[in-house]
Amino acid sequence: MSMSKELLMPPQPSISPLARQAARNLHQLELISGTPGWDNWFFRQNFWCTRGMMAVTPDEAAVWLPAIALAVSREDVPDVLVELARWPLPEPLPPEALPWRDRLIQVWEQYPAATDWETSLRLFALVRLDRRMERLPEWLTEARRALDLEPPNCHLRLAALAGWRPRPGACPPHMGSTGLVPGADMMRVANGLLPAWLRFWEELYQVPTMEGVIAAAALLHLAEGGWFPGGFSRERLREEFRRRVRHRFTVPEDWHALRILLSSIPAGSPAPGHLRQDVRKWLQLTRQPVDPVKREAVWGMLVSWQQEGILERSGRGRLREPPLLLPDLARALEWERDSDVLQSMAGYVPGAAEVSAHPEAARAVVAWWQTLSHGDAWRVRLAAWVARWNLWRARIMTDREQAQFDRDYTAAVGTESNGMVLAALAQTGPPGSFPLTAWVRRLSDGDDACRLAAGLAMHRWLGEVMEGANGEWEGRPAGRPYEQRVASSELPLATHQYGQFPELPLRLAITRRQMRQALRRAGQDIGDGTVAPFVNLPPEVLPDFRRLREIETALAAGHLPLPPDTGTGNRLASCAVSARLPEAHPRTDRTGITGRMAGSESTTRHPFHETVCHK
Repeated sequence: MSMSKELLMPPQPSISPLARQAARNLHQLELISGTPGWDNWFFRQNFWCTRGMMAVTPDEAAVWLPAIALAVSREDVPDVLVELARWPLPEPLPPEALPWRDRLIQVWEQYPAATDWETSLRLFALVRLDRRMERLPEWLTEARRALDLEPPNCHLRLAALAGWRPRPGACPPHMGSTGLVPGADMMRVANGLLPAWLRFWEELYQVPTMEGVIAAAALLHLAEGGWFPGGFSRERLREEFRRRVRHRFTVPEDWHALRILLSSIPAGSPAPGHLRQDVRKWLQLTRQPVDPVKREAVWGMLVSWQQEGILERSGRGRLREPPLLLPDLARALEWERDSDVLQSMAGYVPGAAEVSAHPEAARAVVAWWQTLSHGDAWRVRLAAWVARWNLWRARIMTDREQAQFDRDYTAAVGTESNGMVLAALAQTGPPGSFPLTAWVRRLSDGDDACRLAAGLAMHRWLGEVMEGANGEWEGRPAGRPYEQRVASSELPLATHQYGQFPELPLRLAITRRQMRQALRRAGQDIGDGTVAPFVNLPPEVLPDFRRLREIETALAAGHLPLPPDTGTGNRLASCAVSARLPEAHPRTDRTGITGRMAGSESTTRHPFHETVCHK
């Protein structure tokens, strides 16, 4: 029982809930990274795409920064890097998350970009993460070099750099009431750095080509930050940028640039009337005749504005008549079947004012997402499941709709044949009891992706239950899904027959009092008799809680943990990928870029060969 007491040792009280959740996310990534199926880049892309669709709070986005840093340090597929580069960065960040952001910046700085596309992604991430004025000379140099590239690489590079704007609070104290700074004052404040940046984009703005569209976005970023010297109002810049977007981006080569541009366009704080008018005009680009790529990018922009609360407030306080997109969303779901567009729409969660003003549209949105979750196209089903989870979590569903969602979720866990959709179900969770039996069956699935999804679901749920047994249940952040709920009938009863894992009773036994306490807090209860749950589960789904405590301690101190000791811990430790960021990216050796940079494919897969068990 000493082993059990060690595993259930309460966490250190100095570790905040934010650091503890960040440790769980990083530990989860360690566990699944050593699992067959994760080496499939398509699975990794959809994993991060799913996480991007999930409507989360600013703190919930911040606690993924350490895991994002680890993922970037090990990733060499551009399609996956895109999802990592556009991870939302809350503003302002919680103080304890600042070292995590700085570490992520360092990872992107050291990333060995092998192509122009990867270089643009690297700059796109850095411009969003590091908004210090001191970086402007570097960004300006990169922007001038971009003009020497051929399209579409030139447009991609410029679009990545156009998203720079000063950090909140960086505006000078003498800023006028209009929010615009006179040119002389601005030059004095920026110490000569900003004028050159402004001149570069002002010159491009006059060009009636794609470069001019990108320049309009760059100037809009500066104007919203209060650093534009005049000549154009913010409203005029917004109107001109939207007009140019409507008539440009007609060839596939420029679609990546469009996505990058609109993913970072700020809503700012215009007057209420201007905001409503701006939103209505953008919605015209989501109509059926418009190209699907534009529909996808515009919906993604509107969803980001809504998640930031911009559509319900302005710089002058709450809007008397906030823009209501719920009826437009309901009408769009009647005909939209493009999977990329639906994935952008899945993150839209209507506010209370919208639901109150348009209850019929709210019910229609819930019904359409329910229908789409049973469709034939797997990417549409994936988007629909995440959308239903978002609506349930925001308490948009009625009791009847929630019960239907719970039944559909449990049925889908047992019948879903696509591993990507199953992974989305594992990342979200049901509104009711955790379907333990259904997930356990999927652990023996013949498909690697399905087994990985089942293991992911089990890791998350077991971690929550064990933390609940340690008395942390009442400290769970409000609004988080109740993954730890499980029907008491699904808990395996204690038995002396432990099959091929005789050490499990020693490691997993939990006292009856602790388990009853955890289940009672989860809204469940158990009958009489000694309970030793989870004894029938294979060891590869069992979290290593000692390793979790190591990660918590490291993150609380502001750095990422050292690699796990392969000589201790559970069986999974020998297969887990280290959470320590490598000294060199897998694509590089200690002396520089490997053969892939010179034209050959690198054979290096893991930065720490001694900690990886190749099966």
